[in-house]
Amino acid sequence: MSVGADPTAVVAALSRRVAQRLFRGLTLLCTLVMSVSTEAAEFALDASHTSVHFAASHNGISLVRGRFAKLRGSVQYDPDAKTGAMLVSVQTGSIDTGNSAMDNVLRSDQFLDADRYAEVHFTSERFVFDDGRLIAIEGKLALHGVERPVRLTVQRFVCKEVPFGIVRQYVCGGDFQAVLKRSDFGMTRFLPEVGDEVDLSISGEAVRQ
Repeated sequence: MSVGADPTAVVAALSRRVAQRLFRGLTLLCTLVMSVSTEAAEFALDASHTSVHFAASHNGISLVRGRFAKLRGSVQYDPDAKTGAMLVSVQTGSIDTGNSAMDNVLRSDQFLDADRYAEVHFTSERFVFDDGRLIAIEGKLALHGVERPVRLTVQRFVCKEVPFGIVRQYVCGGDFQAVLKRSDFGMTRFLPEVGDEVDLSISGEAVRQ
């Protein structure tokens, strides 16, 4: 402070500096709070209550059904912002139709080629809402070395608190379905005896962390 300076002016200048610093601090705090509040919550996939099934026509008479026994995934979901992200991966070698001979054929290079393509991945790109309700998840399916767009239609979707012993956890889950053509992914063996269209069903639960 210079000699002879007006004390009133000095106090006013200090007050302005304090106010400016306080404003910057509050702005930063608000920004941090907003970024935390709008970030989608992380969910852990409950593998014991999650399954991936498929079905394909056999000679136009019956459906061959099966599942993938080994899977993993991750989920993020924010119903207020209407955003989310989902990754589901299955091990092709874990395919199970209840018929070991058929499973070996499906694992071979005639179909999944499990030795070369160990996993199938679905990666979401957009959660689709209608009137606040989740109706579909759009993304890419990487199968047999080919990636194609796939839309999973929501058959049922619920989020609620569920008791786990003495604690309660927030769980989201439901059923999702899609129809794809295996020929789009380079799998044409035994067409048309084994149908080209494959019904894909994912049912699962995820626990908020």
